[in-house]
Amino acid sequence: MLKNIRLHLEKDEEKQALLDDQLAKSIVKNRNDSFNAFLRNIPSLLPLIKDSQLSNLSLFMNKWGETNIVDYGIGRTFYGFHPSEEIQQQVAQTLDHCPCVDFTDTKKKTNLVENSEDPLDFKQLQSFKTEQALYPMPDEVECLVVLGCGLGLHIIQLLEERTIKNLIVYEPELQYFQCSTMAVSWADIFALAKAKGTALFLQIEKDGRDLLTDIKELREHISIDSFHLYKHYNQEVFDSIYHDICHRSWDDISNSGFGISQHKSHLEFVPSWAPKLDLTAHKNVSTQNSLFEQNLLAFKKYFPNIYQQYKDYTPQLWLPIQNQNQEINVVKSVGLHPWYGSSPKQDCEWNFENFNEQPNKDGLVLGYKGTKLAHYLHYQFVNETQELLKEAEEDVGELPDTIASIIMFGLGVGYQLEKLLDEHTVEKLFVCEPNPDFFYASLFAIDWQTIFEKIEASDTRIYLNVGDDGTHLFNDLLNQFHSIGPYILNNTYFYQSYYNASLNSAIAQLREQLQVVISMGEYFDHAYYGIEHMKEGFRRDYPVLMNTPSQYLNYKDKEVPVFIIGNGPSLDMSIEAIKEWREQVIVISCGTALQALYKNGITPDFHAEIEQNRSTYDWPVLIGDLGYLKEITLISCNGIHPDTCELYKDVLVAFKEGESSTVSALSVLGKQHFEVLQQSFPTVSNFVTNIISVLGFNHIYLMGVDLGFVDVNHHHSKSSGYYQEDGKETYDYSTANITSLVVPGNFRPRVNTKHEFKVSRQIIEQVTHRKPKEQTFYNCSDGARIKGTTPLEIENLLIMASNAERDQALASLKNKAFSNKHSTHFIEKYEKQFSHDLLLEEMQQLQNLVEEYSTTPDDINKLINAQKELLFDSYQSGRSLLFYYMYGTVNYVNAVMTKLKASTSSSELSCLSTFNTTSEKWFTTLKVIKNLIVVNEPNDFDISAFNSNKRELKNLQHSCSESILLVVTDSIDFKESLKLLLTTEFSWIKKIKIINPKQLETYSGVPDYIIYHLDNQLTVPLLGSKNTLISLCGDDSFPTEYAGVTYMKLQASENELIFNNPIFYCRVALVACFSNQKCDLITPKYIAANKADLDGPILIYSEDYIFFNNLFYISLFSKNNTHQTTRVSNNGSRMKRISPPLTTRELVYKLMPMDEYLEHKQNILNLMYSKIQSSPDAQVKL
Repeated sequence: MLKNIRLHLEKDEEKQALLDDQLAKSIVKNRNDSFNAFLRNIPSLLPLIKDSQLSNLSLFMNKWGETNIVDYGIGRTFYGFHPSEEIQQQVAQTLDHCPCVDFTDTKKKTNLVENSEDPLDFKQLQSFKTEQALYPMPDEVECLVVLGCGLGLHIIQLLEERTIKNLIVYEPELQYFQCSTMAVSWADIFALAKAKGTALFLQIEKDGRDLLTDIKELREHISIDSFHLYKHYNQEVFDSIYHDICHRSWDDISNSGFGISQHKSHLEFVPSWAPKLDLTAHKNVSTQNSLFEQNLLAFKKYFPNIYQQYKDYTPQLWLPIQNQNQEINVVKSVGLHPWYGSSPKQDCEWNFENFNEQPNKDGLVLGYKGTKLAHYLHYQFVNETQELLKEAEEDVGELPDTIASIIMFGLGVGYQLEKLLDEHTVEKLFVCEPNPDFFYASLFAIDWQTIFEKIEASDTRIYLNVGDDGTHLFNDLLNQFHSIGPYILNNTYFYQSYYNASLNSAIAQLREQLQVVISMGEYFDHAYYGIEHMKEGFRRDYPVLMNTPSQYLNYKDKEVPVFIIGNGPSLDMSIEAIKEWREQVIVISCGTALQALYKNGITPDFHAEIEQNRSTYDWPVLIGDLGYLKEITLISCNGIHPDTCELYKDVLVAFKEGESSTVSALSVLGKQHFEVLQQSFPTVSNFVTNIISVLGFNHIYLMGVDLGFVDVNHHHSKSSGYYQEDGKETYDYSTANITSLVVPGNFRPRVNTKHEFKVSRQIIEQVTHRKPKEQTFYNCSDGARIKGTTPLEIENLLIMASNAERDQALASLKNKAFSNKHSTHFIEKYEKQFSHDLLLEEMQQLQNLVEEYSTTPDDINKLINAQKELLFDSYQSGRSLLFYYMYGTVNYVNAVMTKLKASTSSSELSCLSTFNTTSEKWFTTLKVIKNLIVVNEPNDFDISAFNSNKRELKNLQHSCSESILLVVTDSIDFKESLKLLLTTEFSWIKKIKIINPKQLETYSGVPDYIIYHLDNQLTVPLLGSKNTLISLCGDDSFPTEYAGVTYMKLQASENELIFNNPIFYCRVALVACFSNQKCDLITPKYIAANKADLDGPILIYSEDYIFFNNLFYISLFSKNNTHQTTRVSNNGSRMKRISPPLTTRELVYKLMPMDEYLEHKQNILNLMYSKIQSSPDAQVKL
């Protein structure tokens, strides 16, 4: 148990350095001796020694001056504190009781029967009886098989203690053998073997599974009648060999082989090195024990469910035993390995003291480094508080006297829990013990009644989870944290009190998920837009997935195969199969897989999306064929962006668990009518596997759902937007994503993956675990292995359904499983239940709380609790959306406050100052949020974008490529800028004429669009039939009433760090004119250096105007201009209202580092100068 490397090292770094020097000298000598010894005796092994590159294992010298092995990857040692003494004890035990195979004994082995009268009597165990019946190892041994080399010390001791004719050593871990050549002198081993007449056989990188063959081969060359067995450490194959030789006859083993068992459960885990105890010095425990009886009564009172579980409990694998000091240990019934050493209590206390000195505290993942959602109010606040959090970083120190929250993963027999509660006050205690046998043993070891009484008398809260391997633990802990306030996790310690390799990934995943899910939560913007989008979906009367939807499909419907198409690299290998079976199956594309299907001429029945931000509109438009999209049904979840929905033929939606839009809608509609998808995150493939599974389809094929990649440079389909036409990556995917995780492959041993894909796979595995028994998932993807799916090579695909059966299944799915019959008058009911006026009152209360509690250190806790209470009171009333909108963001704020309060690196005065700064920023954010809610505009949808520049051009090309454009200008720089753009981004404009004012007099016809760029020109003789834009070159004012003309005026700036790019200005004129928003005024944006002052207000515009943000410009509408309600124009972008006052920052298109800005500015000026100089009618200098 005490294998943490910190327990073994000298705390004094100088003393440890001396020990390291001593070890280094010893390693050099031993390695040279060993090298020469192998050169003379077994030269075939020299390459293994010569090229020894230890990856994760290494030798170290502990504080007692003994050599040990450490796995630096996990920070754990191989042996205990005193390897020499422990190995010597193991040798002595084996010499007294040693398994032997006698080839002359033909009798069948008789397995000793366990006596079941007392299930707690370890002396009645078959393993105990068998081991006690083993004879001592004789003085002369014909053949000794040693399982494990380790440091090699036991090999020396065995050769010294016995005369061994043939010694066979198996060592599957090459690094252990290499460590032994540096820890001991193999020259001494070979010399001792020679003196004793021992033939030495080293089977390196062999685990003994070939023992039958090896012994047979040895007997063909040497006459031996028996061999003895020595197991040095625990390992799956070693354990199986040892067990079989003790319990089965050699003839039986020869006939059917060793029963090697792999993939054992976490309950069976035993450390590699677990020295056996002298069990004859121990005694059984008794259920008549007064402490046990008292503990049961305590659980009956405080945790009746646990009492029911344990009142008549029988241990399954681990038995509690008692040493001479009445300390409780547990021993495994098969193999008799103890969990603790000779003093369990001391082991537990040392373990806790080690944690106490350097505890682990789990923080929340609070930052946001992306760009797509950077405009969200929540993330703006997050980024503003990041520096404050860095200042409040805590110094690593001992556990405080009062611990706000701690998760103890692994109770064992519980002595460390008693020590924790004796030495500290714990406010929130979460105890998780995955092994029910261990928890049972704690009933004999510690005083649970005293613990519960102490907790009851204080404000402490205790949570117990027993027997969960992590499958449900995440949800249980999540519920606990949400009921308390998830921000507490930002001040929560995590104490893993024992090591279990089989649970490591589950523990790591648990910690990771808790941090991410709780910290990110559903913040304001996500909830706000999700609810707005959901309401719009009901206004449009989109059909919703009904409760238990499989009831609406008959057997024939469910037999129709479903192809779920992801955008993984193996999709490229599946395209021909999809084409072949297209008319006999239901095809669903997931996210960006649609691009690959389009390029290969495949139209899916459904396209699926789950993101509610507007990027799901942008990238399908980039396919460049809006007619293609109109042939497809969109299937999505509530909250999908309304603009995305308009791209497709029709729309089906399903409620997704955990969304504010889901919970609030169902509180109005009633949960009984609708299915709520439980495993539809984090990717769109998860959503589709979840919904198709609940629909009840029996044959589900995953194609391109790789969730991993063989080649990190081939991470998605080559036909998708992740690659250019020449096959090169659109961007460096492996740099942008950590792709170094390795997982088992579907068709190969292993593949690379990234964290999001790993989580996605685990969620799909929850679906396949809970699927109906008739349902089969076939994984045709050459990516990660997914439990619960059947690997199927794409060429082995055979589809039996007909086209008519597919059409019938599609009809049932669309017309029966989805319905709008329970959605009547939803908007009216929703707005009646959730009062807008009450929401504004509560938002004001939130602001008042921040103002009230911002003066003293005690106010931090008061504010945290007051905010939490306000939200929960609102939720319980059920009359306001405050809880739904603000829960995630308030949790973030409370997490920040908790972090500031717990900071040990700042003085009280500094902490208060940081708290006040945070409060001010929070108050400002609340004001902005409240203003957004006050306006309560219709169609106030999300405006997040993906590659919006390119997508706008696609939209304009689609809308305006056949339109006639007239440009009237007397400016050479505007004209040359226009010519440049017409040869690049706007090459699709074919019907264009560029003239000067004089030529306008003789121009005939009415163009669709006109752009005027003239000096002092407010009125013009000719208007375009669709739109007219007048670019004002001077300081001219413009009409205050919209009269069919849009003016464009640059906001003049004398700031050298703000650049009025003439090419960009011309570009804005083209985009604004074709976009045809019919606004009063366009103000182009700037490019600026990041050091420019951008916070000053722009005062020249009257309050009579309403401002809207666009990608390249700001639109101004006079209040009587009714066109402002049309939020999406020809360019396909959605404009967003800006709350006044308008500042220079709103007019910045792009911020650049100073050196990039200066270089960019000079390049543009040089380009324009060269264009103007080469222009035939150039008379004007730049």
